Amino acid sequence: MTALATVPVKLLPGTSTLYRDYANGADSPVHARLGSFRFGSEAWQRALASAPLLDAALVERVVAQNEALGARSELLERARGLAKGDGRVVVTGQQPGVAGGPLLSLYKAATAVALARELEARAGVPCVPIFWLGSDDDDFAEIRELNLMSSSLEVVSVSLDASVHAPGRRVGDIDGTAVARAWDAVAPFIARSDTVADASTWMREGDLGRIAARVLVAMTDGNLLVIDARERHLREAGRATLLEFFDREDEIRARVRAESEALVAEGYHAQIEMGSDSGLFLTVDGVRRRIPQDARAAARAAFERDIASISPGVVARTLLQDAVLQPAAVVLGPAEIAYRAQLTPVFDLLGIAAPVVFPRLAATFAPPAVKDAVERCGVSADLLATDPPAWVTRTMDALTRDDVAQHAKSFQERFREIADTFLKVATTRLDERVTEKLVRRVDDVAQRVRVVAEGAVEQDALAGASQWPWLAQAAQLFARDGEAQERFMSALVPYTFHGARARQMVDEESAAHVASALDGTVMHRVYSR
Repeated sequence: MTALATVPVKLLPGTSTLYRDYANGADSPVHARLGSFRFGSEAWQRALASAPLLDAALVERVVAQNEALGARSELLERARGLAKGDGRVVVTGQQPGVAGGPLLSLYKAATAVALARELEARAGVPCVPIFWLGSDDDDFAEIRELNLMSSSLEVVSVSLDASVHAPGRRVGDIDGTAVARAWDAVAPFIARSDTVADASTWMREGDLGRIAARVLVAMTDGNLLVIDARERHLREAGRATLLEFFDREDEIRARVRAESEALVAEGYHAQIEMGSDSGLFLTVDGVRRRIPQDARAAARAAFERDIASISPGVVARTLLQDAVLQPAAVVLGPAEIAYRAQLTPVFDLLGIAAPVVFPRLAATFAPPAVKDAVERCGVSADLLATDPPAWVTRTMDALTRDDVAQHAKSFQERFREIADTFLKVATTRLDERVTEKLVRRVDDVAQRVRVVAEGAVEQDALAGASQWPWLAQAAQLFARDGEAQERFMSALVPYTFHGARARQMVDEESAAHVASALDGTVMHRVYSR
């Protein structure tokens, strides 16, 4: 096992009460809505009771696309069985990011693969992991950054130029040459590996959606299927669901609002708020357009003519995904679990079977040099996830020689003792004003002594850390502006340091996470190789 530490969810900064309650596995109002992810629960029994019968045209299309992406032949064969009602589906997803997106995308994909394997072992049925790639989204700010760790352990960042995207355009359509330029800008600074060499080729394969799909399939060694949300067959297979959603939006909005109020009353939060316009978008000439109330009739007619002109928002996308793919389980992050809790009554309203909601792997990657520092200095690796600056400080402290620290302390104490004796003698014949002035001057000298002593300790620590010149700035590798590493670092980071061997490392962590979660325990994992 590659884990350096496991951290209880409740100790992670920034986690919501709702997610903590759900991840803890005990009964709570959240579990009453979503069911339990512990294997053998009523939610699992219901989800595994019947096999989905997926749209044959969609299955054929997905198999063909993933064969071209490099998916394994045995996985493609299991996928073909979904059109015959033979097997189960585990779904996860995220928007396409530069070079595959952030680490959380990798963790979602790896969790889906590991959960599919475990379900096959425990339930004895074929299981297919699928990644829903949100290429039809238009949130450019969300996906434009690429952040990697350099070979010298510094954060190297680049962003897609604003000129490559226009408001309302699907992010998946961004020209691949822009992605290649971003990759070429940072590639010289990162560790060389076989995966880095492959990535230089992947970044030139079509548009952003295609590139992200290629990277995700490669990082999971062909054990994952990707469905691009731009795919026309998805909308055609989900036509009835999409039109019913549009026609019943007032009811849906009312139920979401009521459930949101109930969550807040229970001490939780409402993750999403449905606006006054439609939860669906109308795509015209490649541009995603909102549908105000006075344009609903025209939009409804457009959808009837061409269902592929619909682009779902977050609520409709969730319902479309589960109606079309009928997953036994969905692998989600904390925010997604929160809005699933809001949508529980909408599933009932539209008659869509709710899958098991399974928490994704949450993890922090420690590059080899950091692992070396953890092992040599003995500072707990859990701080890399909970308080990176504290880990840096304590590691620096551990590098300070005891004799230097002791002599520095003795130096200050001895000066204070001599200064106090001096003042006691010198002030016996001085008036109050002169005494106060003398005391201030001695205190100033004492302050300088303290600075000199602490500076000597700090310099000794820096000398001890000369082998690790990155140490003083290491906190930025694990947290940035309150964001955990998995949210801003690229999914390629473990592969830049370990190449194809990173697959085994991530597989081990996701398998351990899945086994633990199925037994009712969710932990954040700090890992290395």
